[in-house]
Amino acid sequence: MALKEALLAVALGFPAPWYEPGKNPETPDEYRARLEIIAEAIALEATGADAWPHGAEGLASATLVLWQAESRLSYDIHANTGNDPWGQDYGRARCLGQLHATGLVPQSEWETLAGSDLAATRRCANATMRVLRAQYWVCKSRAGAGDPIARMFEVYATGRSCNPGRRSHMRTQRYQRVLQQIYTERARRQAAEAQASETDAAEREAIEASADPKRG
Repeated sequence: MALKEALLAVALGFPAPWYEPGKNPETPDEYRARLEIIAEAIALEATGADAWPHGAEGLASATLVLWQAESRLSYDIHANTGNDPWGQDYGRARCLGQLHATGLVPQSEWETLAGSDLAATRRCANATMRVLRAQYWVCKSRAGAGDPIARMFEVYATGRSCNPGRRSHMRTQRYQRVLQQIYTERARRQAAEAQASETDAAEREAIEASADPKRG
């Protein structure tokens, strides 16, 4: 899955969550494996999501940037261990999207969002994308200046205003960089796959030629 691999490459470039010496709950291998789950969950849900003006790659980029900004992709928040020092909004927020129970995320669904396995992470991705899409269109319909993505990030963070501040502009800049990284990584992988396919075809032709005395 090209989108998953591109997202994973981006996520591996993010700063790892900071822990005091000896208190990190994950080994480097465990952290990478969890990032693979995150990348797969986002890729699957973005690919199957309703229409988004910037395509699946844009929705995936927005989700990954938001998760990193909201939770630092922390294991404690992802797995809902209760050990996060910020307390996940005093217990009102769940999963990497730090989602609250709202009209867009009913209480019964909200209660299923915690967990670092693929199924739970996909539920979190699905709910996060639903909120992002709804808030994008809400802010799009309201009067005001500013980049539509920055306005979306602002209302996600505040729950009220579509007028982007410094934090939302920073998230938008990161979104643009991540989206470009995804396009670049996808193009690189496609080129590598095309080259490998050409090499395989040439090798097969050479083998067939050597086996057929009438050829060559």
